Amino acid sequence: MSFNWENMISLFFEYGLLFYSITLLCCYIGLSFFSMRELNFYERKTKASDFKILAPSTQSPSISILAPAYNESATIIENIKSLLTIYYNDLQIVVINDGSKDNSIEKMVEAYDLLQTDLFVPALIQTKPVRAVYKSTNPAYQRLLVVDKENGGKADSLNAGINIASGDIIVCVDVDCILEQDALFKIVKPFLENSEKRVIASGGVVRIANSCVVEHGKLVQVNLPTNFLAKMQSLEYIRSFLLGRMAWSRLNGLLLISGAFGAFDKSIVIACGGYNSNTVGEDMELVVRMRRYMHEQGLPYSVVYIPEPLCWTEAPVTAKVLQRQRNRWTRGTIETLRDHRKLFFNPKFGLLGMLSYPYWFFFEMMAAPIEFFGILFFVIMGILGEINWPVFGWFFAFIWTCAFFFSAFAILMEAATFNQYKNKGDLAKLLLMAMIEPFVYHPLVVWSAINGFADYFQDVKSWGVMSRAGFAPQQTATPTLIQNTDAYKKNIYFPVQQFAQVFLTGILLFLLFRGYEFGYSYWKHGLEGSVSHLLVNSVLADFVFLFSSGISFFIPYTAIYQLHQKTADWFLKGAFFVLILMQIFLSQYFLTTLVPLGADIWGYSLAEIKLTVGASGVLNFWTIVLILGIMALLVWVFKKIPTKLKVHVNIAWLLVASCFIVILSKKPIRGRIRPIAVEYNQNLSVNKPQYFYASSIKYFFPKQQFVNIYDDQYSGDFGGEMDSSLVALNYVEPTTYPFLHSVDSSADKLSLFFNKGKNPPNIVLMMVEGLGRAFTNKGAYMGNFTPFLDSLSKQSLYWPNFLSEGGRTFAVLPSVLGSLPFGKNGFSEMGTEMPEHLSLASVLGRNGYQSSFYYGGDAHFDFMDDYLRKAGIGKIQDIKSFGVGYQKMPSSSSGFSWGYGDRELFRRYFAELAKQPAGPYVNAILTLSTHSPFLVNDQQKWIDRFETRMTELEMNENAKRSLRQYKQQLASVLFLDAALQYFFNEYSKQPEFANTVFVVTGDHRLPEIPMTTKLDRYHVPLIIYSALLKRPVQMHAISTHYDITPSILQWLKHSYQLSVPATATWMGAGLDTTKEFNSTRAYPLMQTKNEVNGFILGKLFQEGNQVFKINAEMNLSVMEEPEEINKIKAAYNQFKTRNNTIQKNAKILPDSLLIKYGRVKK
Repeated sequence: MSFNWENMISLFFEYGLLFYSITLLCCYIGLSFFSMRELNFYERKTKASDFKILAPSTQSPSISILAPAYNESATIIENIKSLLTIYYNDLQIVVINDGSKDNSIEKMVEAYDLLQTDLFVPALIQTKPVRAVYKSTNPAYQRLLVVDKENGGKADSLNAGINIASGDIIVCVDVDCILEQDALFKIVKPFLENSEKRVIASGGVVRIANSCVVEHGKLVQVNLPTNFLAKMQSLEYIRSFLLGRMAWSRLNGLLLISGAFGAFDKSIVIACGGYNSNTVGEDMELVVRMRRYMHEQGLPYSVVYIPEPLCWTEAPVTAKVLQRQRNRWTRGTIETLRDHRKLFFNPKFGLLGMLSYPYWFFFEMMAAPIEFFGILFFVIMGILGEINWPVFGWFFAFIWTCAFFFSAFAILMEAATFNQYKNKGDLAKLLLMAMIEPFVYHPLVVWSAINGFADYFQDVKSWGVMSRAGFAPQQTATPTLIQNTDAYKKNIYFPVQQFAQVFLTGILLFLLFRGYEFGYSYWKHGLEGSVSHLLVNSVLADFVFLFSSGISFFIPYTAIYQLHQKTADWFLKGAFFVLILMQIFLSQYFLTTLVPLGADIWGYSLAEIKLTVGASGVLNFWTIVLILGIMALLVWVFKKIPTKLKVHVNIAWLLVASCFIVILSKKPIRGRIRPIAVEYNQNLSVNKPQYFYASSIKYFFPKQQFVNIYDDQYSGDFGGEMDSSLVALNYVEPTTYPFLHSVDSSADKLSLFFNKGKNPPNIVLMMVEGLGRAFTNKGAYMGNFTPFLDSLSKQSLYWPNFLSEGGRTFAVLPSVLGSLPFGKNGFSEMGTEMPEHLSLASVLGRNGYQSSFYYGGDAHFDFMDDYLRKAGIGKIQDIKSFGVGYQKMPSSSSGFSWGYGDRELFRRYFAELAKQPAGPYVNAILTLSTHSPFLVNDQQKWIDRFETRMTELEMNENAKRSLRQYKQQLASVLFLDAALQYFFNEYSKQPEFANTVFVVTGDHRLPEIPMTTKLDRYHVPLIIYSALLKRPVQMHAISTHYDITPSILQWLKHSYQLSVPATATWMGAGLDTTKEFNSTRAYPLMQTKNEVNGFILGKLFQEGNQVFKINAEMNLSVMEEPEEINKIKAAYNQFKTRNNTIQKNAKILPDSLLIKYGRVKK
């Protein structure tokens, strides 16, 4: 699986979820440990305590119980009666009627003999207006105070209660909760005993009262709920309070005291401003604010929890009501953490900022979305068949086991301590619930939390309707509903609609410039083959890219929108602006070079990029004006057009949904994109920004292949091991030197074609820029535009089916001179840190040969000079060595010239040759004239020669019209051909001509003329010419640059007894001299510097994930035989595994070989 952005997302989810799960597991283990210690400590401390002595004590702090009520007329009388049964010396009970619409207040007045008083209510905390305050005329109810106020919500009601409360400690309860008779004694005790730190809040365990027996407001019998959901919540409450809250109490890191029952220091509550009426999580928010206040005041404090069941509450018994409750809890958590985000990893707040807050953020608030999207990810991976089911099964079993044991541990702790469920079978039922909870109950809770997130972003403030059965007759309590009716439009409707407007504008612009790309291509180059196939591929590729980009922009856009609308607008328009600009530039690059730009750009230095751009002449004053004009136009379009597009909200949602659907269906959609036989059409169909993005991701985050050096395949050959009919290399030390193999001395085939001279011959390697078979010699499908080379080939050994190893010049020197593997970005790209190695120059240098390199440009381009020095080349002649008397190639419109043309290069060569000392030599020449922008001296002369040549080739007008699109390129080819004629004519006058062997080949095929196949860019001629030849012969077998050095060395060894290595790292086995079409070797191919993307195995050729069969005309047909496909893919992967070992300063062969045959270091 290639390392593209999809793979990155997959790895992010896989390893992210694994890391998250392990971290959460460690947290749970730690919390369990601290909970156990806290429980043991509490039991030892309270074992001999008699809490009832606090009841009559006048030293005990005064307490005010605050019980807000809304539309509780059905049960309000019984609930108040329950509170009145609690015995405590200094107790005040304040019931706050929050503007009920039923007859609650009338019932309380009648039942408890209430009379409206003129009691002053101080406005310590701002609340909704208080209508009246009632006190009882009956001495039995003297502790009761009833406040009637306008509706403002639970938090507002509690604040009204705080204003009127007389106690030092306020105890906030839900009016329908049942308190244990000693609950107040236990919850107030921590306020009395902690002298070092001020206790600001205390909470107790809340349990489920469903199915329990309640008489006259008192709990008389505890039963496990019979309702399934209530039973599940009983387990959840036990685990949460005993393994969660107790541990945080031990650490003094509690962020939550349950709103059902909690005690607070009233003075601190008032100092903090009371409850927050703008959140549905007022209980948690108050605790966090109180803690923050104490930290900011620099006061020592603690928040404690009592592990005993002190309060019993009714749990929801229907999924609908439960979802509403958990939805509200989720929103409350989000709002609290949002409002106090200053605490997040803030060391100023100690454990609160560095542990408590982060834990709640990552493992309470974010747990549900992480789990939800994690499950969604695994479902999608399962549908796509990307899951290793055995591993997934073990992982799932591990997670379930951990969840069960944590629940079981909590149940056993309950049984060993307070043992509330004494009926036989209750513990067994709870353990059964623990087993099935992850499958039945937990998904419901997660989904409720996800809805809570959704409602939060819609700014919903509703508590919803909480239907309860009650401890008496059934009742329905409807808490406050505070809902922003414009929230949906503000936070969801408008951003979705605005996204759709910008998205559609972006699509229209993209299609406009994509249409220009197609139109220009058709006008300039025509379209061969199936146009419908081309269009289908293009539409699918663009569709997937646009909608994938849309969703990648939509998610951060909506998040930013909640914070700042203008910033979100700038972000979205800016993202699409960059996307369209990328499409324009990448499309123009393709129209200029005829290949899409990929990660190869990252393989070049900034200086090399400037050199290339400057030479092309594309960047001049008018180009810059055009670029600025296009950018200004795009800014204007994105500013004006989106607002003029009227998009119905349903259409907007449909677009967003379509983006998600495309993301989920991307793999099957792309599966419908079939390879196109015509290479140019294939490149045209590619979505250019997606190609650039994907290849760049692959470049910067390459797939790390596992290298098992002890594997049998690793020690074998990546070619011959796969097919016994192929030539295999015998690797001698694969674990230490992966490419070192014994050289087959019988592989010398050149001796058969050469007469033996008195002395070892001179070797001249002529590497011609862009010389492709498409326009070279007889049989070229574009026509023969090298008449001299054609005539030379008829006097030479000629391989018409020869291949270069690279699609650019970077690969030619290491391949021809050193037969070297590529490494990550090309061997020479490692610069001065490339590994020491053997080369044709170094081996011949040890046999008395001199060596030189000649080039009309800058030899530092592609680190050629660094490679040449490492290869043992004695002298390097480039643009810096020419001196006066030589004319450079014409400059481009930007005033830049690559250097000296080929004829001037050859003149320079002969000038240096005259000064060369006597003795054999190996000289390498790299030409330049046929490089973009294809400007040669006497340009019009060669354009006229191009017209003449087409006539000589008897081309019809249609063929001429088609080729005139490439007149610059083909004119430069004719210029080169004439320069080569000059070169050989001059050389024939040299005394050493009779003992010189000339090797002529192309470094790669010109990419600026459309390719017909994926192999076309590598298809170059090989001509070996010499006066020593016995006869000219044409060989149709496939060989590559890799085979040149091994063949020359074996020939010189056998014919002239030169000393050559018996083991080497040559990638080639020698030139195949079979006359008929044949292919018996394995060759990797590297189109650009970013990756090895091609591989030949016999007559099979793989590029990317596509496999083809090569025929005698070097054309390709799609291979569909699975056995053959698997064979080449296995060989390809073996090579890549070995190739990964070629790194900077690596040792690729023993020192003994370097000492004997390596370069002579100066």
